[in-house]
Amino acid sequence: MVLVKIAAVGAALIALMAVAQNQRWPQRAGVVGACVATQPPAYQQTGAWYACTQGILTSFPSLGGESCDSIGFVRDKEIWRCDAPLVSLPGY
Repeated sequence: MVLVKIAAVGAALIALMAVAQNQRWPQRAGVVGACVATQPPAYQQTGAWYACTQGILTSFPSLGGESCDSIGFVRDKEIWRCDAPLVSLPGY
């Protein structure tokens, strides 16, 4: 009987983790960092631009391995310029 309860709790936890990942709860709660596409500045319209936010448990996501350059920080976001649009963004 105890093993059945342990298995039921384990299954419920796994289901909750799967739903949380699909709904992006950690990113929306600010637990992990994430990036979103943003508008380029008016003076430089080339490339794809992204704004990354810092998470509580993780730092700012790095797009350096994706042929992107960090432009700097604006408020609480790190701005990146990439040569081409990214297929997938960190945190999404």
